[in-house]
Amino acid sequence: MLDYKTKVELLVLGVRSSLTPLRRGGGGPVGGIGFAVKDSIISAPIVQSFAKESPYLLLEKEKSFWLYKGEERIGRVKLPKAKYYEHKIKGISAGRFVALDGVNALVTAVTRKCIHVDSGKKCIFCVIEENVPEKQILEKDPEDIAEAVKVAFEEDKSRHLTLTTGTPNLLDKGAIKYSEVAKRIKAEFEIPIHAQIEPVGREYLELLYSSGIDTIGIHVETFDERIRKAVVPGKPDIEEYLKAWDNAVEIFGEWNVSSWILIGLGESVESVVSGFKAMAERGVYPYIAPYRPPPNSSERTDLSHVLKVYEKLGEFKGEYDIKLKFKAGCPRCTGCSAILELLSH
Repeated sequence: MLDYKTKVELLVLGVRSSLTPLRRGGGGPVGGIGFAVKDSIISAPIVQSFAKESPYLLLEKEKSFWLYKGEERIGRVKLPKAKYYEHKIKGISAGRFVALDGVNALVTAVTRKCIHVDSGKKCIFCVIEENVPEKQILEKDPEDIAEAVKVAFEEDKSRHLTLTTGTPNLLDKGAIKYSEVAKRIKAEFEIPIHAQIEPVGREYLELLYSSGIDTIGIHVETFDERIRKAVVPGKPDIEEYLKAWDNAVEIFGEWNVSSWILIGLGESVESVVSGFKAMAERGVYPYIAPYRPPPNSSERTDLSHVLKVYEKLGEFKGEYDIKLKFKAGCPRCTGCSAILELLSH
């Protein structure tokens, strides 16, 4: 496994390569390439302008790809294969319904429309409504998603599925659509499913669990109240997240609930530590990840700040019984965060 500092550098500085991302848009960080090296999975920026200056390079030699930092060869690289992209659904590539991220993470945005965008309260890091290809579907039919997932899963049974969505309303926030998709998939075959959603009432969390969803992500994004209204202006207060996490842990079980905290949006180190503790004390997996600017942005994330945060979090290693095995979703993929590497060494 890579040391956490090397992985953080890859996540923040990106990697140079002629390869292109398999996942072009949707919810979460985009513009990255997934690969594995030394048993670590990386989703590194590659199309962003700053990645062109990265000291890290993927080179094809001896019929394999290798990761280099300058002249130093770090290790042989495993690249994901996605032959299922050739499968057509309604004349459209299956990869446009369900993309491959990281190395074995399938991901789909069941809807790419979000009320926070419509109301002018879009999260500052979100690109879910941007860069929609001509042959992309904003509202995906559960049958089409299930077909794409089945083809992808038959290609590689190690894969797991993440369901994302824009927030379609302020009541169920996408839970009903998630439930329809999960039921349709689980009625035909078994694949671990993760769903990402804003805080919702307990009845909707129970609906998600009963529909066959294995793990859930309720992403607070930042614990820093100074910047929260600017970063996620449409999302609920932190107290709503704490309540939703407690309910979700009771329903899904400890360490089957996760939350992202982003580093690099102007937050204090102390706020990330506070969020880490609040999650770990509840049995919520703290997925702490550097902010990845979108491809068309001139932003850069401060590497020294990210390393400072991880160094501080490393002081809590062993203090909490955090289970690093996750059935599905970002904490199983591990591509965008160095928490696994930080807590495993």
